[in-house]
Amino acid sequence: MATINFNDAIYAQTALEAFVTALTPLRAFARDFSGEAAQVGNAIYVPRVEAMTGTTFDQTYTGSGGTVNTISVNLNRHRIVPFDLTDIQALNSSAARAGLYAAQQGRALAKIVTQDIWSLITLANFGVSLATTAAANWGRVAARAVRLAMINRDVPTERVSLITNPVIYDALLGDTNIQQAFQYGGSEAIREARIPRLVGMDVFESNLIPLNGESLAGFAVHPDAIAVAMRYVAPQEPGAYASAMAVTDPDSGLSFGYRRHFDPNTGKHHINMECLFGMAVGLSTGLGRITVP
Repeated sequence: MATINFNDAIYAQTALEAFVTALTPLRAFARDFSGEAAQVGNAIYVPRVEAMTGTTFDQTYTGSGGTVNTISVNLNRHRIVPFDLTDIQALNSSAARAGLYAAQQGRALAKIVTQDIWSLITLANFGVSLATTAAANWGRVAARAVRLAMINRDVPTERVSLITNPVIYDALLGDTNIQQAFQYGGSEAIREARIPRLVGMDVFESNLIPLNGESLAGFAVHPDAIAVAMRYVAPQEPGAYASAMAVTDPDSGLSFGYRRHFDPNTGKHHINMECLFGMAVGLSTGLGRITVP
């Protein structure tokens, strides 16, 4: 690979697409993503708007209310996915194969980041489960029960997302009422195996939900329940690399660091993707855990 043209922009963009796709459920959380450089240990303050209340008009417009608070998130997680390519491997690889490497790297980075963030979803942080229905028995009725439980917690359901493991999601796809609703309103469930929204909640499927020692199978979440921050780690000597840059999705703000250098001692190109991030519990009532028997 030292003797061929390597397109860093295409490689990094391919990895970014896989990275962003795998991290799509993170849009359900309060977040502060940026391609700006930061260091391990830095604190990021993610805004959170407290509940507002109505009152009687008292002939003035100078009253106070609707306090905007913040969730402090320390950038204390630094994850990396390394990949190396020998000269021989490079000569036998096409540009298309390099794209496969990039996509795998992006997904691997997203996987470890997601697993770290969701390790927060425990009984200690968010209380007893909202539902304990067997995964295979899930359907519209169970989803409605979760929605009702979130309403009873005073959580604004228009911003609540439902994130489940593949078994629950498959059961939802098999619910006759859900199939009929999407059959006449759109083809997502039948053709694409996709449920965009259900009983007022955005729905996501993920095979990365950890059991967390208690058979966790999913959760309903308001953005203020968990705050996530992400930044770029800049190299001290960027000139020592063939390429070093922040790769940022313009829509979501999701970013990772990309570094490539060649080691003449081993005859290898080293391509590393890294992510500096942190997460913190916000409003504990804003997340309802779903466990299975």
